[in-house]
Amino acid sequence: MKPIVYANIWQRMMANVIDGLIILILMLLISSLSFVHISFAFIAIIFSHFAYWYYGYYFNGKYGATFGKHFLGLIVVNKDLGRFDFNTSFKRSSIDLGFAVFGAAFALTALFSMDFSHYASLGFHQREAYLASFNPEVSALCAQLFGYWLLSEFVVMMFTKRNQAAQDLLAGTVVIVKEPRKELASSNS
Repeated sequence: MKPIVYANIWQRMMANVIDGLIILILMLLISSLSFVHISFAFIAIIFSHFAYWYYGYYFNGKYGATFGKHFLGLIVVNKDLGRFDFNTSFKRSSIDLGFAVFGAAFALTALFSMDFSHYASLGFHQREAYLASFNPEVSALCAQLFGYWLLSEFVVMMFTKRNQAAQDLLAGTVVIVKEPRKELASSNS
């Protein structure tokens, strides 16, 4: 029986960076069309707020790993090291869904309150700033809470036996290395 090696903080952080870049590229492509018409802006807001959640929910539920985890040789499994279903994947990504709903509600409120012709005349970064200007306190609070959530994930990982993040504890999952190298496996025993 091969030894179980739990993914460490750095492996998981790199997987998140890879996944973030994939989603960012898609978001930038879709958001770059948001000035064309208000319906494109609506789609861009919905996509940009729910893409991160759905990406993790779908790929972890269907394949046990996002592209970033797969690329780094990691897989998400249940505590018994077996596959899990979409219900578990939903639990694991429920906090991300909460942030997506809150962020999308804020952005849509701003979208329907603004002067769209002015919005359409702005550059990409200015459009984001213009949206945030409608309620800067809420925008800053949402960004700050999401930052604290991400930080808490890594802090919790440092103090759990199997390097579980808060989302893993919530769903009963662990992230493991699929094919551990012998020297790495023997050092974790």
